[in-house]
Amino acid sequence: MVFSSRWLGRPPILLTICLIFPGVTHVPARQINQNSAPSAVTRACSANPVLGPSGENKKAHKPEHSLPPEPLPACLEVKGEALEIQEGLQAVVRDLKWRVHENHASEDSWTFVRYFSVEDLEKCADTKVLLEPVEFESGKAAVLVRTADIGEGFIRVQISAQIQGEGKSADTVVKQPVTSWPLRSKGTLEQELIAALQSRYKHVE
Repeated sequence: MVFSSRWLGRPPILLTICLIFPGVTHVPARQINQNSAPSAVTRACSANPVLGPSGENKKAHKPEHSLPPEPLPACLEVKGEALEIQEGLQAVVRDLKWRVHENHASEDSWTFVRYFSVEDLEKCADTKVLLEPVEFESGKAAVLVRTADIGEGFIRVQISAQIQGEGKSADTVVKQPVTSWPLRSKGTLEQELIAALQSRYKHVE
């Protein structure tokens, strides 16, 4: 084979690199960036204590009916910064286009009220377990997000919701004059936010 004098006098740059560094192989830029980027993780909660009422909830009007027993809050432990996690959840709520009001944020908590249509109320709350039949027209949930530093770079995130339905008694015998009814959360709202965190961060079993 005859080589041009141009190549004989000056070896190609790639050939020169391979001769000097014989162990070097070409790695795509995307692969380098992916391998070098730190991967945040989430894991199941090692503990899930019951959340106490926040300062904002204490000021809320008490419903005329006693509240049903509350389930444990949805819980997840995330490796990251508490403020970053809180801001991530706030972005999720904006993306979901939830109708929210009364936002209050601090270093370790975030509270807001989400307003429901009848369809969303039935999806997020148990509207059938009542002392009497009620025709609901709307509803709302007081949502509490609490974060706590548990060490080793992990933040425990707990999400709970107190739900209230607005409607009228459909009892044909004894109609109650009240229009607000405390309802037990199904955990749908809380788990939707937890799932958003798991998709945002890598989950480990």
